[in-house]
Amino acid sequence: MQGLYCWKGGNSGLPAVLHIHGASSNFYRSQFLDGLADELNRRGFPFLTGNTRGHDIINNTYTHDPKASTQLGVAYERFEDCAVDITAWLEFLQDQGSAGVVLLGHSFGAHKVAFYQAETSDNRVKGLIFMSPADQGFWVRALGSQMEHTLAWAEEKVAGGEARTLLEGGMAPYPMSAGTIHSLFVVGKPDIFKFGARSEPWEVVAKLSCPILAMMGTVAEFTEPGPRQAMDLLKAKATSSPRCETVVLEGAPHNYRGFEAQVTQVIAGWLSEVFGGAGA
Repeated sequence: MQGLYCWKGGNSGLPAVLHIHGASSNFYRSQFLDGLADELNRRGFPFLTGNTRGHDIINNTYTHDPKASTQLGVAYERFEDCAVDITAWLEFLQDQGSAGVVLLGHSFGAHKVAFYQAETSDNRVKGLIFMSPADQGFWVRALGSQMEHTLAWAEEKVAGGEARTLLEGGMAPYPMSAGTIHSLFVVGKPDIFKFGARSEPWEVVAKLSCPILAMMGTVAEFTEPGPRQAMDLLKAKATSSPRCETVVLEGAPHNYRGFEAQVTQVIAGWLSEVFGGAGA
């Protein structure tokens, strides 16, 4: 897996920040990354942005054993494999001497970092940042009967040993395999931020016992109710977190394009407030 580690060297005593990208994205695509890395480094926080095996739509993944090399990407990934990817990056940061790590997940990356920490209770993780987490159930409700047919197709293909068969068109803007659809909507592990189900338990979020920052824009966010209500609900469901702050950036889109400076200010300010550093 590829990534970019930004740090001048030496131990600042502050945690590193690990950015995990969203679905069909990768470690370099988001335009807020450059300014954020510079400002965090200035304040004493090492910064790493790294791919997961679900980067881009389809990618070629090579191994030491050529026969094990395969195609992955968001078209073929199994959600639960994100834990292996995040573990690898955490071990890299540990080898660099980092004093703990704050996991920053954007879009579907927010689901991955929340899932990882709820499953592992990794004591290296000192905080979590969720940027525009989406409601997994939003797609189920929006697609209605089309989703029912798609899930039945995915279950049939997986049961028949054809998990890598691609479904093109319909429920997603890019091809997705039967195994991926099964992982996302049948196994159901990514159903973490249940914004459309206020009364349901949020099992994953309720387990998170570290400080949390959650943020969302107001344009093209994949959730209902609206962003402000969604952020209020997330804060209420984070019952084990010692502090959970939420921010809504008026006018910001899901990818925060045009709002990079505001994103940097919010994240860097929160980190300095919680952990200290040059900007505290």
